[in-house]
Amino acid sequence: LLETTLASQMNVSRTPVREALHKLALEGFLYSIPRAGYIVEETSETDIKDLFTTRTAIEKIAVKWAIEKITPEEIDRLELNLQKTDEILKSGATESMMDLDAEFHQIIYQAARSKTLYKISQTLSDHTLRFRLACIHIPELAERAKKGHMKIFQAIQAKDSAKAEAMVEDHLDTVTSDILNQLEKMRQEAFVGEVSRL
Repeated sequence: LLETTLASQMNVSRTPVREALHKLALEGFLYSIPRAGYIVEETSETDIKDLFTTRTAIEKIAVKWAIEKITPEEIDRLELNLQKTDEILKSGATESMMDLDAEFHQIIYQAARSKTLYKISQTLSDHTLRFRLACIHIPELAERAKKGHMKIFQAIQAKDSAKAEAMVEDHLDTVTSDILNQLEKMRQEAFVGEVSRL
């Protein structure tokens, strides 16, 4: 990735591009080659599993604490989020799912009432975002994500911590499998495309 090329393609100055590339490098998404540019860091299946296993452990703590402290207004926000998700799935406009998916988890992080946990959760959520983008727009996978959210919501509503933690784990296990399957499918399609050009 070249700073000048990206700035030109996006029709912006080089400063915001430089800052964005630097931030992505600090977060481990890119690595810098002095006086040349940046290369996207390759992520293995093990890296993805590790990331989501860590996120699952943190989200189980978040949902447990959220159940103890969540307000009726936050319960309403979760319910509204699920209603909006239903509407989007029915309309077929699944490209909007990413924001609603992130919002659902964010409400739970906030309800846990821990600044430290919120920061950690948000960082992990940001790191998983690039992988979620690969599949959340696919109707079948978006529907599966919504069902996972519904089960978490029902457990929160019932104030059932053990069930909520189990549903968080089940949901994120499903998400991890969906991402790995989708990435494998994309690799195979790219390989077939390369072969056909030979």
